[in-house]
Amino acid sequence: MRSTESPAESVVIWRLLDGRSGHENQVIGLTEAIARRVSVQAFDITIAQSLRGLRSLIPGRLSFAKSLPAPDLLIGAGHATHLPLLTCQKQFGGQTVVVMKPSLPTALFNLCLIPAHDNLIFQPHNVIRTEGALNRIEPSAEHDSSKGLFLIGGPSKHFQWSDDAVMDQVRQVVQQSSVHWTVATSERTPDSFISRWRVESPGIPLVTALECSSEWLPEQLAQSGVVWVTCDSMSMIYEAMTTGTHVGLLELPIIRRDRITRNIQRLCGMGWGVTSRQWLAGRRLPTLSDSSRNPIAAPQSWWIACSGFRVHCRRLHGNS
Repeated sequence: MRSTESPAESVVIWRLLDGRSGHENQVIGLTEAIARRVSVQAFDITIAQSLRGLRSLIPGRLSFAKSLPAPDLLIGAGHATHLPLLTCQKQFGGQTVVVMKPSLPTALFNLCLIPAHDNLIFQPHNVIRTEGALNRIEPSAEHDSSKGLFLIGGPSKHFQWSDDAVMDQVRQVVQQSSVHWTVATSERTPDSFISRWRVESPGIPLVTALECSSEWLPEQLAQSGVVWVTCDSMSMIYEAMTTGTHVGLLELPIIRRDRITRNIQRLCGMGWGVTSRQWLAGRRLPTLSDSSRNPIAAPQSWWIACSGFRVHCRRLHGNS
């Protein structure tokens, strides 16, 4: 259990963390966005095996939390946090906020932040649809048009990976632009791509996920005037979009049509994404700040300031 403290009269947030970095980044990102609006006192509660599922209902399992200030908000992401969120609320009060589509009925929670690509048939009053997953990236005003970044993913169940296809598209982009490029790979990027790139394109630096700190990518995204991302990585696409830079998509063959592949097509259809083929044919690369595009409609009085959104916190104190 870890706390991040701010001055008195702050909003007390309990962050329920399931140990998965992607989920935790969304919870922490939302907390950081709220903290940019109001004073926050955050406490991290790790959902160990003893607290998962129905175990959280066992009397005494949450006794350790009695020493914490009563929560105004309880935030969690991931199935393992859902029952503990409700149990904590019943015992200690506060308002529950679920990030991503919950495994339990949305009506059980006070607020659900659900990505649009989850395709909810019906949107209840307590659900806000977000454009992509929340993240910790902030919009930047320091983009350098002479700097460019390629973000390379890897094999997935949605797209058929091809070293050749990705390298060909990267080379085409490089040949058509006078930008100083850097290639950044992810944990999923095949070793074959990395070794081949370093042999065939030694003039363009490649940085692997193991070679950079957790701060390196946010810094590069904030500075880069243009970012190209392989379409298999939704998280990197939205992180790049969040910074406000120009974003292009490197295409891969679709394995099956599902919510992820349909979302890529939706982004392109709405003008929020441009593929390498479209760009080579003359389409301009978009940015999230383009005035013609509004990525979210924020019902009630909540604005989300993660993934390019803002948090309007008037209701935080009113509901606590």
